[in-house]
Amino acid sequence: MTNPIARQPTSTTPTASPGGFSLIELLIALVLLVAALALAPPYFSKGLSTAEFKSSVRLVAAGLRSAQSQAIARNQEKLFILDVDKHQFSFGAKSPPTKLPSSLTLTLKTAESEQISESEGGIRFFPDGSSTGGAITVASDTSALNLSVDWITGKVEIYESE
Repeated sequence: MTNPIARQPTSTTPTASPGGFSLIELLIALVLLVAALALAPPYFSKGLSTAEFKSSVRLVAAGLRSAQSQAIARNQEKLFILDVDKHQFSFGAKSPPTKLPSSLTLTLKTAESEQISESEGGIRFFPDGSSTGGAITVASDTSALNLSVDWITGKVEIYESE
């Protein structure tokens, strides 16, 4: 008679554990990780240039607002001067210029009376807060932003180019 509880013969050779990874699988994963890291730097540098671009636009806007504030506080006209070729702006001829990145493209639309030269022009702020008005476009390789200065209120606004 056969015993129903009899044991089955067991193999003496070790079997692979189903929960682990083989050396080849680990090497493939490592190669893929290295390839992904090699492709990532261009994306990070693009993010930095975008941050630098937005920072430059905010710097120009802050300069415009500062000129308006100085005109109101000192009760005298204040001229914001932008040189599109030298990539810099200042508050009149006697103040030190603030440099902008040379990779930017700058354009200025202002009153004809405030045009100093082909590459240089200004926006004048008056003691009551108003201005001669104007617009500045700051562009990079990938995007552009406009700054507008309202001539009645002197308010500076940043908006995307269309």
